[in-house]
Amino acid sequence: MSYFIAPDTGTRYNIFGEGGGGKLAEMYHVPLLGTIPLGMEVREGGDNGVPVVVSHPDSPQALAFRRVAEEVARQVSIEAMKPELVVLGKGQ
Repeated sequence: MSYFIAPDTGTRYNIFGEGGGGKLAEMYHVPLLGTIPLGMEVREGGDNGVPVVVSHPDSPQALAFRRVAEEVARQVSIEAMKPELVVLGKGQ
């Protein structure tokens, strides 16, 4: 969870700051898969066992989860295309 969108105004609030996930991903040389806005729909869906992408498919949270899933699939495809890593023993 990274930011909050006020339901009454649509204003975005970066209550945890901004850019920390990207900086951490850069530091560890891994891709940032995405950001998910805070929302009651996510908590309610978790409590009820109904994912937000099912219960509120057009919500900002559901759209963000879909973008993250697409990025995960893209990254998996990229990794699958790489040649296998060969680890050599000492002296080789």
